[in-house]
Amino acid sequence: MLFKYLKFIIVKKILFITGLLFLLSVACRGPLAKPGASEQQAVTPAPTGAAHMEVAKAGREELTIEKAEGGITIAELFSNRNDYSGKTVKIKGKVTKVNPGIMGKNWIHLQDGTIFEEEFDLTVTSDVIPETGSVVTIEGKVALDKDFGYGYTYPIMLEEAKFIQ
Repeated sequence: MLFKYLKFIIVKKILFITGLLFLLSVACRGPLAKPGASEQQAVTPAPTGAAHMEVAKAGREELTIEKAEGGITIAELFSNRNDYSGKTVKIKGKVTKVNPGIMGKNWIHLQDGTIFEEEFDLTVTSDVIPETGSVVTIEGKVALDKDFGYGYTYPIMLEEAKFIQ
């Protein structure tokens, strides 16, 4: 008797699950499906941060800042990027934007008024949060072609920057 009862329950559950799967498959391709919808639908790529990268840079400011003693300009860094890869450089510039506490770092944008092939904004990471609008001198390690995923790529940036008084 108990065996027949368990068999009945198992069969009942199998029929329920089968019916549910059938209903779901009909609903996906049934009369309520979009006209012309096929089983092979194009997959739309997930949105990336690439659109944000366009606004990640601060707008270009008209500046004239003398380069730091023993330092280089942002244009020199961009124009000779391979020569500086992995090296520590000194740059003086105006803080145009600060994004604190992202991935455990503060993200700083510097400009010094120089430009090379439309590149004028240098992204810097540091443990210090400078005031936007201040002119600072920093030393940091040059990193090339950094890809943080989700469309956040940097052809050149300074990492672990220290502020020089």
